[in-house]
This record gives sequence, structure tokens and C-alpha cells, in this order.
Amino acid sequence: MPTGSPEDGLISLADFFQDPANYAPRHAAPAVPDRAVDPDTTAPSVFDPATRRVRVMSGKCTTCIGRRGTQLSDERRRELLGLGPDGSYDEGWTVCHATLPDNPANTANLPPSVCAWIAQHPLAAPRSLAMRIAAALGIDYIDPQT
Repeated sequence: MPTGSPEDGLISLADFFQDPANYAPRHAAPAVPDRAVDPDTTAPSVFDPATRRVRVMSGKCTTCIGRRGTQLSDERRRELLGLGPDGSYDEGWTVCHATLPDNPANTANLPPSVCAWIAQHPLAAPRSLAMRIAAALGIDYIDPQT
């Protein structure tokens, strides 16, 4: 197995621990202020800090964007699935629109959850980072409002 070389920026793990300075604790890099989170463009978290699991809708809402007959174009539907122009899927996920905090239709105050359409999609779900984490840590299923 190659150990890497200093020329390509890689060294072996054994060489790394040869230097006593590498035993010292490291400090995290300082936050970059111009990369602050914009609440208008950032999706709410689907991770539940109390249970340490991922919230996922247990079924599609009656107005689910993944249902045929919605106002979405096929292009937008593919985009929400994370399907790129090259046919590959990204690692993202879509938050169920019915669980968005600013959605007036969320009268039951459901917490932000992964859309059931994404969670059940045979190609998008296995590539979604949230769903892979859910497979490892567990899922809190959220029932859609009636």
C-alpha cells in the first residue's frame, strides 16, 4: 500500500506520528464572517438534536411536490431530486414543504423533515447524505397533516 510522499503532500501515518508536534491538540480554524449562514437561502435542519436522528416524513403529503399533476415542471422535479445534467445524483435532500417553519399551511407545527418522496426514491435516497445518516443513526418518522 503506498504511503504517499512529501512531494504530493502526503505522508504515512507512521511518519506523521514521528513528529512530536503532531501529538498536540489542534485548534479549529476561525469562522469566516463573510460566509455567514443566510436564513433566506438555507434550508432548516432535518436533524433532531434531542434524539440525534433524522426526521423523515412517513408518507407523501396530499400536496407533495413529488406527485404527478403538481405545478412543477419535469426539470424542477429532477432538480429537487438532486439529478444533475450528467445523470448523477448529488448528496442533498429536499425538506418537505409542509414542514417548513414559514409555511402557513403547517398548522400542526411539524418539525422540518426530509420529504417522503426523496426518502422513498430508489435512486435519490441512497445518495442523499441525510438518508445515509438516517440509515446509520435512525429515523424519527413524522406523520403528514391531514
